[in-house]
Amino acid sequence: MIDLIHRLRRVAQMAGESRRIALEDCVRADARGGRALLEQRDPREVAAAVMRLCAALGFESMGHARRLVAWCRILGAAAGLGDREMSDLQLGAQVHDIGKLGVTAEVLGAADALTATELDWIRMHSSLGHSILAGVPGLAGARTLVLGHHEYWDGSGYPEGRRGDDNPRIARIFVLVDSYEAMIRDDVGYRASRDHDAARAEVIELAGVRYDPELVDLWKRLDRARWEAVLADETPVARGAVVAA
Repeated sequence: MIDLIHRLRRVAQMAGESRRIALEDCVRADARGGRALLEQRDPREVAAAVMRLCAALGFESMGHARRLVAWCRILGAAAGLGDREMSDLQLGAQVHDIGKLGVTAEVLGAADALTATELDWIRMHSSLGHSILAGVPGLAGARTLVLGHHEYWDGSGYPEGRRGDDNPRIARIFVLVDSYEAMIRDDVGYRASRDHDAARAEVIELAGVRYDPELVDLWKRLDRARWEAVLADETPVARGAVVAA
């Protein structure tokens, strides 16, 4: 079994001593999560601990993470995922941004356009997250999502420029859901948020460019009330999908 906490420390050190200290403080503050990271007995507990860690370090909010998991579950059910893929999708949604541990706070929080070097740092987080989770029991499938969560259908994403279904289906589902969530969030400093209709129109427009067109077609037909209930935080974990006729 790998020493996951030691690996997290080493990656955090890439972003500076203050990040490593912040990591240590967060792990100590979450005793249950620290045990899960150390013992790695249950991948669900490990993923939940990583999700809480990312929130505590400011990489994302818990609300953001929970919406992603809930929406992934809805779209994954509509896409007919089996139990294994569905589990990998939900675990991957919780751990997708752990690679940001190795990116400095200045780059992550930059309000202005990033330089080419800073963009390279940001784009490294997918590969870093994939490496961090290598060998963690039960997270092999989730790692494929971590690596592919910024790959686009037309091959214009990163880190590998995968095209079409060369990117695993669970990663393609996550890309669509994460993009929609980013569009409607009001805490993204570099652009204004959109309402549901505007975000929906943009996702549809980019079908076959950024997003798997078959998934977009499924997503268009999802029951809007079910989808928006997650946004309203009425259903913290969605349990299925209803596709309109």
